[in-house]
Amino acid sequence: MQGNRIHSLGEILKNRINAPLVWGILLLTLALTVLFYYSQKQQMDVYVRYLDTLSDYKFFSGRVMQKMERVRVASEGNSEELMSSLRGLREIAVSVYAASENDRSIVWMPPEREFSEFENSVLVWIASIKRYVPERASWLDSAMNLVATLNRWNLEIAEPLVKNLDSARLGFAILPDSAWKGKLPDSLWLRYESILLWNAKIAELWNRVAGDRVLVQCDNLAQSFKIQSLKNREIKFWTQQVFYLISIVLLLFTLFFAVRSRK
Repeated sequence: MQGNRIHSLGEILKNRINAPLVWGILLLTLALTVLFYYSQKQQMDVYVRYLDTLSDYKFFSGRVMQKMERVRVASEGNSEELMSSLRGLREIAVSVYAASENDRSIVWMPPEREFSEFENSVLVWIASIKRYVPERASWLDSAMNLVATLNRWNLEIAEPLVKNLDSARLGFAILPDSAWKGKLPDSLWLRYESILLWNAKIAELWNRVAGDRVLVQCDNLAQSFKIQSLKNREIKFWTQQVFYLISIVLLLFTLFFAVRSRK
């Protein structure tokens, strides 16, 4: 008796499993599971972290350039704060590249080349600043000594030369005018000429410091993450809509299966 009951129960289960409705419910359940798993992936959180880091880089690099504008026109005795900021920017660039390599296998990432170029550009920019700061400080000291010497020598002749040196101090690349060569002693002219030529070389280095290449690369990376975040947000929205639709269909399938089983 018990064997017949088990046998009949097995046939019922077999018939039920072979029913299209049961397979429909199983497939819908599997689809819901996949959609739920996909909707829980934290891609946008990863992109927000990168956007925050790149935003921090732009903020701190802006503060560094404010300090550099002061260094450009006047020698600052203590450069430790500037060097500390540069170390922080270097750590940001290196960490962004390293993190992108780790996250690349998990979520979408911009091309590796963009991260590598960003890191290299930051390192070159920092190296240019480290060269510029002592070079500019030394030039300012030499220029101020020359101004004092010119003022003691002949104020009338020295005035236009001092104005040129003042323009050079503000960062302009002023070239020496040979018309003044005969009006100055040879030693004084050589000092004046070398100071201006030295400033022209430093101005070229400043152009590398003040260039916006790194900021453009930073903005490009940030823009890539913003675009991908918007795409993911749209995909997540439609995933939720499909999830709700399949849930309703699954509920209807279940009710229909229950009613049919009762009959």
